[in-house]
Amino acid sequence: MSLSNIIRRIPLFWGLLFPALIVGLDQLSKWAATRAFDQPMNVCAIDPYIRVTREVSPIVDLSILCNQGVSWGLMQGDSALKRWGLLIFAIFMVGVLLHVLSGAKDTLSRVCLSLVIGGAVGNAIDRALFGAVTDFINAEDIGFNYVFNVADSAITVGIIGLFYVMFRDWRAERKAHASDTPAK
Repeated sequence: MSLSNIIRRIPLFWGLLFPALIVGLDQLSKWAATRAFDQPMNVCAIDPYIRVTREVSPIVDLSILCNQGVSWGLMQGDSALKRWGLLIFAIFMVGVLLHVLSGAKDTLSRVCLSLVIGGAVGNAIDRALFGAVTDFINAEDIGFNYVFNVADSAITVGIIGLFYVMFRDWRAERKAHASDTPAK
């Protein structure tokens, strides 16, 4: 199948519009979080080691943290090789996910893939422009020791949903195969 055929098979809403909504929400929330601390949107380019926190509730605090690694702060480090390597990997994975989306057969799969695509693009924008991803949702008060953002949440929910779809489809195939097997 040629690249042009794959591109034509990607549903416009799930491949572009829904991920764009996720990216917009992610970038708007990062802007609002940086403004809450009177910081510029490019705070991670200026001070990649900033860590400020404001108590919001007993459960969640507002923080600014620049994540130079991947989701949930894994693989931390500030090398240019890691920055651009992670950016290239994100772009590659978005392409792979768009290809998978072109063959998705049900709405739940499309929603989940779109969430992951939107989250990956939202974080890739930060990485490309500022060298790190702006994280701001802090739930350390309840023992969740990671600071994250809307894009991380979209990726996580999308991946959990894809695992559910895989499990659901596996059970359905197993059930169908069991009913096709003659009784002894």
